[in-house]
Amino acid sequence: MSKNRKMLIIDDIKMNTELFEAEFEDEFEISVAGNGTEGLTAASAVRPDVILLDINMPDMSGIEVMRNLQARPETCAIPVVVVTASEYNAATEQKLRPYANFKGFLSKMDSSEIIKKAVYKALK
Repeated sequence: MSKNRKMLIIDDIKMNTELFEAEFEDEFEISVAGNGTEGLTAASAVRPDVILLDINMPDMSGIEVMRNLQARPETCAIPVVVVTASEYNAATEQKLRPYANFKGFLSKMDSSEIIKKAVYKALK
């Protein structure tokens, strides 16, 4: 992977964003947003190649973020990999399936190798 690729991490838990940053910093130029509103603004401004998205955030859910990303011409084609802890269940995954840019649904408990594989797959 070339470092000129961009990743946006949207998660309200700083520890999670730091872990993802450490995992991907050698391969991506990384931007971080601490909530859904910031994430939507950053997605439009940065135009990342891939987004890692949390579901449970204080201002809007990851599902609302997905809906907004899909509705905007400048962000609708950005692949999104959802990585969540508290909302990792079949019902949440079913809510995400209709979105064309939804490329993966993982648990934050998954290994970094599994998360990396999902990101690379989303970029193909």
